Parts: sequence; C-alpha cells; structure tokens
Amino acid sequence: MDFHAGENEPKELISLNADKDFVPASILKLVTSAASLVSLGPGYRFRTGFYLDKSGNLWVKGYGDPFLVAEEMCSIADELRYKGLTNVNDIYIDSSFFEYGVVSDGTTFTTNPYDAFNSGFGVNFNTVSFLIDRSGEIVELNPCNPLTAITIDLAKKNFPKKKRRKNSTEKYINISESPRMAEENGGQLLKELLIRRGVIINGDIVTGQTLPEDATLFYEHQSSKDLEEMIRELLKYSNNYVTNQIFLTMGAEVYGAPANFEKGKRVVYDFLENYSLPRFTLVEGSGLSRNNSITAYQMSEVLRVMEPVRTLIKSSDNGSVYYKTGTMTNIQTLAGYIERPGRPDEPLAFVIMLNGKYATGTREKILYALRSHFVEGTDKQS
Repeated sequence: MDFHAGENEPKELISLNADKDFVPASILKLVTSAASLVSLGPGYRFRTGFYLDKSGNLWVKGYGDPFLVAEEMCSIADELRYKGLTNVNDIYIDSSFFEYGVVSDGTTFTTNPYDAFNSGFGVNFNTVSFLIDRSGEIVELNPCNPLTAITIDLAKKNFPKKKRRKNSTEKYINISESPRMAEENGGQLLKELLIRRGVIINGDIVTGQTLPEDATLFYEHQSSKDLEEMIRELLKYSNNYVTNQIFLTMGAEVYGAPANFEKGKRVVYDFLENYSLPRFTLVEGSGLSRNNSITAYQMSEVLRVMEPVRTLIKSSDNGSVYYKTGTMTNIQTLAGYIERPGRPDEPLAFVIMLNGKYATGTREKILYALRSHFVEGTDKQS
C-alpha cells in the first residue's frame, strides 16, 4: 500500500488544543484501516475452511471473516453440495484462530448490533435478524438467513408476543449472551442451509473444539470482498464488529494465533513506528472504548500518511469533503479531508474532537465553517 513516508512537513493552518488527549470514538477506525492495509495488504481475503474427518463429521475452521453474511453462507452451502457433500454426522465449529472469549473493552453487553461479540467464526456480524408480522409471529426475512433455534429463542425473549401489531417490523439484535452462543448460531444456520439442499445431517452442532489432525480440507471459502472493499464499507457504515475482526485478525496474522487485542495493538504500533507517527493510547480498534485516547495532532499525522487512500472514506454529496464521524454520549468527532477547487492533489486534513456537553451538530457546524472558508473561494493560502 503506497502511503506517504512522511518526508514533507505539513503546514498547519488552524489549531486549538491540538496536543490535548481526547476520546476519538469511531474516527479511530481510520487508524485501524490504515494499519490493516499496510500489514495485510489491500487484496487480502479472509477465508473459512471446511474439513471432513474420518468419522464423517464436518469441521468449520474460522479465520475471522467479518463479512460472513447470509449471501456468503448460501454460496458456501451451494459449493459444499456441489462438491459432493451428501451426508455428515456432527458439525464442529473451530474458532481457535481467535482467543476464546475475547471481548472488546467498551462492550456494554446489550442487544444493540454495535455491541456484538467478536469471534473466529461469526455469521451475520454475530447478530440475528427476523420479521415480526402483524399477528406477532416470528418470520424468516431471507432464505439465505433461516430462523435458527437460537434466533427464535432470542426473538421470543426480547420481543414478547403481543395480541396484534399495526405493522410488520424487522428486528436486528446481537447474540449478547456469550461468544460461544454466537458460534453455535452460525453452525445452526449452516446446518439448516445444508438440509435445504438435501444434505443429511445426523448429529448436532459442537463448539469449543479444535480441528483434529486426521481432518482433510474439503473446501476453502474466500470472502467475495477483499480488504480494501471491506474497509470502504466499514468506514461508510461504521461497523464496530467488522473493524475489530480486522484488528484481531491482523494481530494473529503478524504475531501468530490466537488473535487477541494486545497483538492487534502491537500491529498498529508497528504501523505508527514505521511511518514515524506518534504513539497514542489504544485498547481496541473500533473506537468503542472510552479508554482509547488520541490528540488532534496525532490523528492529523495519521491522516497525512493516509492521504493517497482518502477516497476509501465516505464523501460529501459534492465530493469536496471525505469524512469519518465518531459519536458517543458527550463525544462528537470528525476527521478527514477537504478538497479545494482546482487543487485536487492538495487536500487539507482536518480533525475535530469534542468531548463534553456540546449541542448536537456542533462538529458539523465547525466543519461547515472550514468548508466555507477553504472550498468556496475565500482561502488565500498559497
């Protein structure tokens, strides 16, 4: 990945409290994205292995694919059936590429999707989705995402049946009870997809085991998205689960399995050192934790080396601003680039971090003022 080596000293135009530590929230995803593009490469593809042992069991070996979503699972089931899978006993889930029970600092154990557990094998961002129809019944949303026993149980527990609803409603919640339950749900979903394709499943879903030596590779699935495509989406939708899956995986790829947050942090610090960037306080990669802290100056230095890949970041409607937001209670942050008319190769990096009680939209007002000055013709800087 061709980042700037940092040989040119940037020109500071506006600065206020640039050396003060702030909680960055989701603009931290820019740092994780940059470090992963360097350590793994933009063409890196996550994989999931499917093995058969001598007892006729199917083993699923996960390697942290963050986009193992319903459509990918349908593709996997189709491929397994096409390759001749007709009859298996138990389905074993091996998530040992990640340290068991790894939980991000900042997780609050709610059913909100942003609180989803990370795992070596996680399906649909370790969330479940379903439709509650007007009669209160739980209905499948997508044939590639069938209702599992765990989905039905969570739906009933979190949305008790009412006599009647005015409208059908779609629901998305994470599997918040344990990382192991999330893995089992992925196994249940795969089992149902295989049954629908005529594969006979004689046994159960088994988690917490590691791949035996006598198992042979039957099929290896590679994600339909490469890392660069994933980063474009995670920055657009600010997905904590996806970001920390990448954060954990790059730690395991560089420093060896099992993945944990310390190894991911080491990779980020290696990236900072290689580009002569200042180190800051980092505990996880998505910005979920309030124990992350960074200064505006440190963040601007990361933006300086990321400038060649700035178009991976979400842009404004007219394309003049590339930006990433960060939002938590009493935290508003924005970071990115402003492009000036006639000067597309000279973007201005900006970092706005507000920690405390500010009116909603304050960061946007600051950005608007910057954009008005630098984009709409009032900038007189040479």
